[in-house]
Amino acid sequence: QARGGRKSPPPLGWIAALPVENVADVGSFWSGYPDVYGPLDAVKRPRRQDTTIANQAGFMATRGQIQYFHEVACPGGFLPPYESHHWRGDSLQRHSVEFWSGGFQLFGQCFLNRVLSLDPRRFERQLIYHVSNNKQRTAPVKKMARVGDFYGQILRVKERAEDFIQRGRRRRRKSE
Repeated sequence: QARGGRKSPPPLGWIAALPVENVADVGSFWSGYPDVYGPLDAVKRPRRQDTTIANQAGFMATRGQIQYFHEVACPGGFLPPYESHHWRGDSLQRHSVEFWSGGFQLFGQCFLNRVLSLDPRRFERQLIYHVSNNKQRTAPVKKMARVGDFYGQILRVKERAEDFIQRGRRRRRKSE
């Protein structure tokens, strides 16, 4: 999975952009940008792969945010009853618990982005231990990533993005 990083306006700053539906992608520097795997015109960024999607085990939202999800962000609405043609029948039976309580509904149906702050203090506060340990025992080891490894990889993407931005600024100054 190609991880991405993006500089957002304050107070967010640098964030990691996690896999989402292609239509929801906000754009970001990714681990292969600009030419790690060859010329950009020859290499496409890998997108969402369900085998490595990593659901976030839930979400929190204010009443106003839920209302926004239901009325604006989510085609067919966010809250039941689902009467829209978008849902095609009783969608409560069509989807798993991960879809409803794990956030798949938000970044799959509603096209919202999942982001992690790369500020060390904020990053550590975004991690929640999966107490039941059922995923640690049932998921293949190749799907697991150590937090330190993941954080180091995404920080490397951020460093490369900052270098790329600086080079662009220097080129613009020279051309003025």
